[in-house]
Amino acid sequence: MTMLTSVSIDMSLPAVPRIETVFGVVAGHGALTLSVFLAGYAVTPLIGGPLADRFGRRPVFLIAIALFSLFSFGCAVATGFRFLLVFRLLQGCVSGIVVALPLAIVRDLFEGHAARQRVSEITLINGIMPIVAPLFGAAVMPVGGWRAIFVVQGVFAALVGLFAVFEFEESKAREAHERFRVGQIVRNYALVFSNRTFVTFAFIYALNFACIFSFVSTSPLVLMERMQIARSSYTLMFGATLVGTVLGSSASGAFSKRRYSIRKTIFHGLVVMTAASGIAMVLQMAKVRSPLALLVPTFVVFFCFGLTSPILTLEALGPFPRLAGSGSGAIRALQMGVGSIASSGLAILCALPMVDPGLLTTITMTAATAVGLLLFAGFARKHPAH
Repeated sequence: MTMLTSVSIDMSLPAVPRIETVFGVVAGHGALTLSVFLAGYAVTPLIGGPLADRFGRRPVFLIAIALFSLFSFGCAVATGFRFLLVFRLLQGCVSGIVVALPLAIVRDLFEGHAARQRVSEITLINGIMPIVAPLFGAAVMPVGGWRAIFVVQGVFAALVGLFAVFEFEESKAREAHERFRVGQIVRNYALVFSNRTFVTFAFIYALNFACIFSFVSTSPLVLMERMQIARSSYTLMFGATLVGTVLGSSASGAFSKRRYSIRKTIFHGLVVMTAASGIAMVLQMAKVRSPLALLVPTFVVFFCFGLTSPILTLEALGPFPRLAGSGSGAIRALQMGVGSIASSGLAILCALPMVDPGLLTTITMTAATAVGLLLFAGFARKHPAH
């Protein structure tokens, strides 16, 4: 389930310039294939969470993964850029349902440090797959072009669905299933979004994601088109940068075992993340065009994202043990909503003449992390740790 996001997003990154060429769209607008995916991805967790609370995790997943496979094949046969965007939107919608499930399943089965360890493992997978997926996408393109990437996505989803039919057991106790009533769903989400702890930690997580996805969505334009990096070199550099998330999530799991202070881990992670984004921004302002000037600070940013993500998501879900599906859906909706806004804005602005996409990206990254740091500082001041 966790791998599906990277297969959907990161695997298609090397194809963005080629898609722009084939359909004759302005350079930079190819990133809209990512933005519309996230737009659908942002809304449906709010539906998928309650559905999983009512009917169980397993049936919701099986239906969603089947639809994902169908829409992936739709992307592969799209005859125009608008049709491609429609199928990417539909892909994002069903992916948003799937992405709400892993956190809910962890919350079903584990508590405390055991839960934090499991979420660290999910974050680790989220860190590894963005490294592997672009490399696989770049390897597939010479064989079957950009359309082959979406064929592979569809086959992957079909195989995962087939495996789940035989191996995926239900994690939510039958007696704990919530009734699926619109009024009750509205009340549940009102309860979730009125909780200051949830809103603070979920929104900080969403801002951190917007920071890293700003880099992900513009990296083909900045590195391949503006810095003239070859596709093979781009995938290697991109993957090396994302190793930061792997190391950060591993560190988060190690800190959990040693029972380090949650508040200190979050604060220090946000401080370093903001500082690294700021350094990247200053280097872009100084017109230092070496890829390393962008990639080294970004590596640190990704490390801090991997370090803080498991803690932020579990802290957000903490007040709602019986509404893990709805809470997970709300977290993912915020994450993808904020990420989609950031990436869409960058896609539009980076296509304008006289705009430096590297500078604009790092400004967005710095702003997102700085706001997250201020939110956490304000929350910690009003709610000191016991």
